[in-house]
Amino acid sequence: MTLYFLLSKIPSPNRIMSDLKPPGAGLPALEQMIAKGVLGFKSMWMSDEKALAVFEHEMKILLNLFNHADLIAADERILIDRIVGIEDSSRNWSLVMVLDHLRIVNAEILKVIDALKRGIAPKGEVAIELYKPDPDAELSVADDFEQGCYDYLEVLRAHGRLRTRLTVAHPWFGELDGHKWAVLAAVHMGVHRRQSQRIIAKQGVV
Repeated sequence: MTLYFLLSKIPSPNRIMSDLKPPGAGLPALEQMIAKGVLGFKSMWMSDEKALAVFEHEMKILLNLFNHADLIAADERILIDRIVGIEDSSRNWSLVMVLDHLRIVNAEILKVIDALKRGIAPKGEVAIELYKPDPDAELSVADDFEQGCYDYLEVLRAHGRLRTRLTVAHPWFGELDGHKWAVLAAVHMGVHRRQSQRIIAKQGVV
């Protein structure tokens, strides 16, 4: 029995309701606790290169999903049941919004890791609600997402070892060094890949 299976069985009070919680409300407490443990476990066994390889693999799946989707409906918001790892407010997005969110988050994680590798601890708190997508994002965001992913991979591979002495706190997962941020980025891509698959399935495309 996998940890993902166990997480998926945690009841969500908003699986059916269309009255969504606001951005920044966070994950259910038990799910957040388990997710923090899973991230810690993955960070122990996953190498830097493995984290980047998973990130790249998820990127290619996401782009393939987008490219084979009904582009006429790609900017249509689809309400899905909440999946493990996303806030309630995030389950009413379009495919375009998913890619815009990932574009924003990946760029910010890249800045954090790059700063940590340079011996700089970015100031300020990571506020989840600030990284939501533009509801009016256009289809061209897919190109920006793809380019951003390749920039991310190029910069981090050039850094070599990503573990750092300094850390930056994530509001859900606590203090993370450069390596843990890279693992989180890879896991985060997978979460939203599953979201994209749910959106497409509900559209009846696949």
